[in-house]
Amino acid sequence: MIGLNENLIEKESAKKMEEYTNNEGMHEIMDLCERKKIRFKVEVHTGSSAKKVALEAAKSYKPTWVILDRRMKRERKFFLKRLSCKISRMKGDNTVHELRGKLGVGIGSNEEEKDLSTTPTSPNYFPKTSPSQFSYAEMIPGSPQLQLSSTKKGEEETDFFETNLERRHNNKKRPTLCKSSSSGNVNESKSSVLPIRTPKEISPGGGDSSSSPFSISDDFKISACSVCHIRRPFVGWRRDFTYAELHAATNGFSQHNFLSEGGFGSVYSGEIGGIKIAVKQHKLVSSQGEKEFRSEVNVLSKVSHENLVMLLGTCREATRRLLLVYEYVCHGSLEKHLSRTARRPLSWEKRMKIARGVARGLQYLHQNNIIHRDMRPNNILITHDYESRLGDFGLARTQYEDSGETRVVGTLGYLAPEYAEFGKVSTKTDVYAFGVVLLQLITGLRTTDMIFEGKSLVGWARPLLKERNYPDLIDPKIADSHDFYQLFWMVDVVVKCLRKDPRKRITMNKVLEYFNYLMDGDPTGNIGDLSPAESCTPTNE
Repeated sequence: MIGLNENLIEKESAKKMEEYTNNEGMHEIMDLCERKKIRFKVEVHTGSSAKKVALEAAKSYKPTWVILDRRMKRERKFFLKRLSCKISRMKGDNTVHELRGKLGVGIGSNEEEKDLSTTPTSPNYFPKTSPSQFSYAEMIPGSPQLQLSSTKKGEEETDFFETNLERRHNNKKRPTLCKSSSSGNVNESKSSVLPIRTPKEISPGGGDSSSSPFSISDDFKISACSVCHIRRPFVGWRRDFTYAELHAATNGFSQHNFLSEGGFGSVYSGEIGGIKIAVKQHKLVSSQGEKEFRSEVNVLSKVSHENLVMLLGTCREATRRLLLVYEYVCHGSLEKHLSRTARRPLSWEKRMKIARGVARGLQYLHQNNIIHRDMRPNNILITHDYESRLGDFGLARTQYEDSGETRVVGTLGYLAPEYAEFGKVSTKTDVYAFGVVLLQLITGLRTTDMIFEGKSLVGWARPLLKERNYPDLIDPKIADSHDFYQLFWMVDVVVKCLRKDPRKRITMNKVLEYFNYLMDGDPTGNIGDLSPAESCTPTNE
């Protein structure tokens, strides 16, 4: 039995070694190291404990810098106590954060991670970006998606690292990969050399760029639009603005800067220190306007997610108006792209990408017990890359909040039956609204289009959904270019989102499993029990 286990381990190690050595990105690192005359070596180590194996490997190579894999987040103190070299760790957004410098040098032995998201929020505090923070993607040269940036730290960069690169493999124990090396005429280090790019920093002071109150962020996986290159501001930081600042930034809230009109105010584009912003005016014509303002600030001050619009600050100086300052989302709302006046229809791939982004944002809110309550295309903003960001949290509330409010608020066409009739609200209220949005993405129709013979969009679609009448459901503009297999499943998602009984509706967790399976082939998604074939059975929902 022992011999059998050893044989399996040996085969798994050989398989991992082959994966790493045949990896295109790894070859590019090897080529870079060869040009820099850095000896680069790949080894796979096995053992019962990943952290112990990694520690032994690190000690044997005597590195100057170790970077821990993102899955070793909980083990950082284990390594901090046992290694004297510089230690950093990979984060989920593919950036590297320094935990501690080499003992006796620089940072010292502080074991707390320097996380920029916890910086003070004083109006006069402007966060500094650590020069050791960089995207892992920037370490790989040559690839269309992974761009290598040149270093600003001198003609030659001599920082080195050792890292564990592990690929998820069905929950099996994963061997550790170590990259190391050196002797003779190569640089005196035990690991490969790669340049570090300092993220662009914007802070107050002299110069055009330094007049901005924001720092540019690499905290999200997608931190910049590839078309217009607008970057997301720094995560977790906001300030109070003066009315004069925002008045100047929006050219006096001119019609040229006007973006949209809502029930309790207008939204204008603006610019401060070279950074694009969106300013939302809340008109305090009623107590409801102030309630929405407070709700939006309260919700957005507690959450941070790549598929949620980022709140940058507030202004309370204006008479009878309260102002909210957001990041600017470059390609407008989904409503604009569903309009008949849209210049070109969204492709099926873009519709799927938008829908998955919305699902991610809603899932995050629901995990934090927040109900959006106004999910509709006008509140879904997108970039030129068709990354979705949910906005307008004026009606949002926590799942267990007892507001004492009995009237129904929201937008007709997106209201779940139990909410419209009895005022009952839950996360399943958002699920229903998401189903309507997904139905719009499939059909290309808006809830206000006059083709439903007096019925709502959902009322018109229910018979077609029940019969799985795909030709009549799909938007004619993409009838010849959609993925029928994905449409097959998406119709099933819509059916399960629009169930009249909220207890029978699908959750956003399960919705996201659909998308991950269909778009990434994620085998961890358990969607077998949600087969469209089974769903074809007529129901009385």
